[in-house]
Amino acid sequence: MSYPIALNEEARLAALYELELLDTPDEPAFDRVTRLVVQLLHVPISTVTLIDAKRQWLKSRVGIETRETSRDVAFCAYTIMAAEPFIVEDASEDARFAQNPLVTSPSGIRFYAGIPLSSIKGLPLGSLCAIDTKPRAISEDELAALKDLAAIVTDELHLRERLTIEKKNAKASQQALDELHRSMERQIERRTNELNLVIESAYDAYISLDAQNVILDWNRAAEMMFGWPRKSALAKPITQLIFPAGLPAANDRATIEFTACRCDGNELPVEVRVKKLVIDGRERKSLFIHDITERQQLERLRNQQAREDVLTKLPNRRALDERLPEAMSRTRRTHQPLAVLFMDLDGFKVINDTHGHAVGDDLLRVIAERLENAVRETDYVARWAGDEFVLLLENSEPTAIEPLANKLIQLIEEPIAAGNAALNVSVSIGVALYLPASVETANELLKRADVAMYDAKRSGKAQVRFAPSVD
Repeated sequence: MSYPIALNEEARLAALYELELLDTPDEPAFDRVTRLVVQLLHVPISTVTLIDAKRQWLKSRVGIETRETSRDVAFCAYTIMAAEPFIVEDASEDARFAQNPLVTSPSGIRFYAGIPLSSIKGLPLGSLCAIDTKPRAISEDELAALKDLAAIVTDELHLRERLTIEKKNAKASQQALDELHRSMERQIERRTNELNLVIESAYDAYISLDAQNVILDWNRAAEMMFGWPRKSALAKPITQLIFPAGLPAANDRATIEFTACRCDGNELPVEVRVKKLVIDGRERKSLFIHDITERQQLERLRNQQAREDVLTKLPNRRALDERLPEAMSRTRRTHQPLAVLFMDLDGFKVINDTHGHAVGDDLLRVIAERLENAVRETDYVARWAGDEFVLLLENSEPTAIEPLANKLIQLIEEPIAAGNAALNVSVSIGVALYLPASVETANELLKRADVAMYDAKRSGKAQVRFAPSVD
């Protein structure tokens, strides 16, 4: 693999070597920044990287054990070529990196965000990186936070440069280093306070756990969501409070739908994201929990609306298409016959043309109500389309079907008041019986009932006709 080389490569390397940072031990000044990157951007990996002649070397790292790699596989080799942040949302889709072993390896790099780190004279030295093993985008707030933290690292590098120059001139200044460290501590403290403010004001619950799943932090949203005050929750095992069945598995790639418990014993459907980190050699888990009660209610409502006729509030054709195969399956299992009654109103078009569609809609609502009230609670009435209705009768004696159909005809023929007018319609009904041994499909069964209904219309309307049986 190849990598770009800056025109000022010689001067760049000279500035890097003067810093004397390569192959030096970890330092808190850099490690604090990479830990903050992990927390603020919710990524598993962050590094402070220096680009040597043939390698990239990690001055600080979180979430990765590797100390150095060859330069030809380094994302940061591209970062130092640009004055702006270098963002790769999905490395597997980027021609520059798709075949990179750091991408193709198991749990390889997908997302990369790097901010160039430069010398006082603007010579690129390396980068501050945020890395994830799944594709993602970076928000404006996250990018701003990454830039701020890169500025802190850059300040530290600039200080090292100044100290190096001062040492050459025999004028080392420990006071300047201490002051910069204090400034860094103040900036880090400010960023930490901002992070705590974000966590405390977040809509979602945030819970921090140790390696034994004991609660270390519990924000205000967690108090509101689960009912336990922060003081009562701290130092308690999370399984004792909200996850009695056990903690969801850590998965940085996706959220998990889970059931939690409130302090009042009620269950709460939630979406959980678990991030596992190792900080100073200690395992930590960060849980971000979102209450999905309202979302599930909306989904149920949408499902109901998708299967309900808007005008009559009866089940619609889609709902019938789902219910009929289930009823046929029950018939085959229980050996009880199933009857399908296909009904079409007689004279409805005349009423629509004479009195208007609003009156026609009112009439359909009345007909739907009459049909529902005339059958058993276990029977199923659906609006097929226009002025057509379908009735499913399960566990009915065959001899009882024709009397019921004639009763429905009489019921629908009763006049319906519309202002000073009385509306009169009738109904033609086609009946198809489905027997346990039958092999026909739901569509074929409906078609038989439909054909029988048209036979009833041709025979003078307001009649019942039975479809011929099938083997």
